[in-house]
Order: sequence, then structure tokens, then C-alpha cells
Amino acid sequence: MVFGRGRRCIDSPSYLTSVTESAALQPHYPLPYPSPSAIFKELDEGGVLLSTTDEVYFGVNPVGARIWALLPPVSKTFGELCRALEQQYPEAGSERIRIDAQEFLEALIASGLAVTASN
Repeated sequence: MVFGRGRRCIDSPSYLTSVTESAALQPHYPLPYPSPSAIFKELDEGGVLLSTTDEVYFGVNPVGARIWALLPPVSKTFGELCRALEQQYPEAGSERIRIDAQEFLEALIASGLAVTASN
């Protein structure tokens, strides 16, 4: 992800279901929360997420770092998150933003770095 040229927000495992294979998130969908076991460190080129549960580091690009910063309590719904990203990255286009943001959120949840309200 990064709305464009071959870079991804997070290196996600290949077993994750892609957005094209799953239902697209609706604007009212509640965002996951950062896991209490996740530590984020912002860097010039994005950031690093640490899962203290698994002791595994994940590198994220600047867009991934921005999405992380927009998770609750800053944004509450997927629509709010996408609108904020569309304002910051208008050249990316809303469809690309929605797809990439959903894939990133799915990767965060699958790796235990973010949790849903039902977890």
C-alpha cells in the first residue's frame, strides 16, 4: 500500500484474505483499537510496530503510520478514517484509499496489533 507504486503499509502474511475476496468495509464500520500489547515508534520513513506478545517487529510506511495515528480515539469509523486520508492524499483516489486502508486494518487485526470491539 501507499496508494500507488508497489510499496505496502505493512508486510502482511500471505494467508490474509484480500479485500477483493472479502466484503468491503462500510463507512459506518467501527475501527479496531490499537492492541494494549502493541508499541508504535514513528520514524522519518514511517514507523515500527512491535507486538510485545509475539516479540515481532513490523515496519510501516508513512501511510501506514498515518493510519495507525488515526485509529481510535482519533477516528471512530472506517468512513472517518478514509475521509482523513483522502484529505491528506487526494492524488491517491478514494477507491485506492478504501482498498489499501482495509487491507492494512485486516493485517493489523490478523497480527494482533489491533483489536475489534468484539475481541
